[in-house]
Amino acid sequence: MEDNLQLSELQRDTIIELLNIGMGLAGDSLSRMVNEEVQLSIPILELLSRQQVANRVNTELNRIAVVKQHFDGFFWGEALLLFLPERSFELVRVLMKDNVPTDMLRQLEPDALKEVGNIIIGACLSSLANIFTQELTSDLPTFMIGTTREILDTFVHQTDEIIMFLRMDFALPTKNIDGYVAFVLEIPSIVQLKAGIDKYLAGIGY
Repeated sequence: MEDNLQLSELQRDTIIELLNIGMGLAGDSLSRMVNEEVQLSIPILELLSRQQVANRVNTELNRIAVVKQHFDGFFWGEALLLFLPERSFELVRVLMKDNVPTDMLRQLEPDALKEVGNIIIGACLSSLANIFTQELTSDLPTFMIGTTREILDTFVHQTDEIIMFLRMDFALPTKNIDGYVAFVLEIPSIVQLKAGIDKYLAGIGY
């Protein structure tokens, strides 16, 4: 692995802690939407190949529902909100409080999940931007259902060998809903994020 992609233990711990803070705020936003406490896992940070990312997301045979949102700023990448399709549909049902017929729920699902993704991803990115005192902007979210390969092919360049994969699981246990948020960064963005982390650490006395 290239030297400029190596993370020190302090850099790794800092990225995980900042993601923890951002996803805590995102989890609060989702809790208010569904009126239930959201359980969050410990964040995972890995430097992986493109194929390894696909394997982490799911198997090639399974289809997943994804809200994808590109973001730009002092570092950039793709933010993903991922579910198994049956879980994403159940979340829409909960949001609509079972007041909408099933066939109409299917029609509403893409827009409803894009709004959920916009709120959750937006809360996380806003938290990171505030902590780093840097601007992060995001495109409109998109929704798709497909295999992990199909989804990665829409934004991961074939030539990039290493990708930073940040993942945090969430669950609404009583409603049988779970999924996770992931951030995918390619090599140039990883280098910029490392520089941002070092500047942040220097600012707080490390």
